[in-house]
Amino acid sequence: MDAQHKFFRFNLAVTAHADVLMQRMIASVAHTGELFVIISYTGRTRELVEVARIARENGASVLGLTAENSPLAKASTLSLNIPLPEDTDIYMPMTSRIIQLTVLDVLATGMTLRRGVDFQPHLRKIKESLNASRYPVGDEFN
Repeated sequence: MDAQHKFFRFNLAVTAHADVLMQRMIASVAHTGELFVIISYTGRTRELVEVARIARENGASVLGLTAENSPLAKASTLSLNIPLPEDTDIYMPMTSRIIQLTVLDVLATGMTLRRGVDFQPHLRKIKESLNASRYPVGDEFN
């Protein structure tokens, strides 16, 4: 969802789906020119690897944010390998989630830089669209 929130700003058709059945259906109708970004800490979740394979079979590219040499990394067109600093068999993966969010921020920053200064009015327009939804500073309760 964080990636969707960031990347729609670049005039890209972006959706995020947590439901694996929806992911399979979308992968089944994927085509050349589409990019699937699949994020998995271990890269060993069978369903996510299968979604990557289905998407690629239909011509889409797959970017895996996952563990190096994992099944997902191998099924992806390109893998950004994220180190495994935690034992998820015992602990919930907190550090890895922060790393994944940071990688998404780096990718979004790269997109912003690639779009250049001519794209800044578009980004400003999105930001300004939120002004009417906020109370002025110091006027929260009036």
